[in-house]
Amino acid sequence: MFVKIVFSSNLEIGSIVSFSSVDQTWNIASSVTSPLGVVESVTQDSETLQWIGKVRFAGTAYALSDRAIPDEGGELAVINGRCFVDNSTDHAGIIAPIPHGGMTRGANELVMVHIR
Repeated sequence: MFVKIVFSSNLEIGSIVSFSSVDQTWNIASSVTSPLGVVESVTQDSETLQWIGKVRFAGTAYALSDRAIPDEGGELAVINGRCFVDNSTDHAGIIAPIPHGGMTRGANELVMVHIR
């Protein structure tokens, strides 16, 4: 499921966002405490100059990694709009295992995630 929404600024493809009730905008997520989405595309409206993006809120998406991702994947955790594995608690989704023939995933790479 995806929705087009307005961002507070230009965001990278693969950034993980959440809604800020303080300023009523979608910003970079810092944790998994609120509904999460993954930015799939971004454009700027030429008239209003607002940043508008397609964001996936459920299902499979490609999110930017914050650090190395274990080959077996794991529970999805978020910091600074990027994902990492934290298997200590249940979170908002999973990071997929490395696909057959794939290479180990490091920081700042798009990795397959499934958002619940």
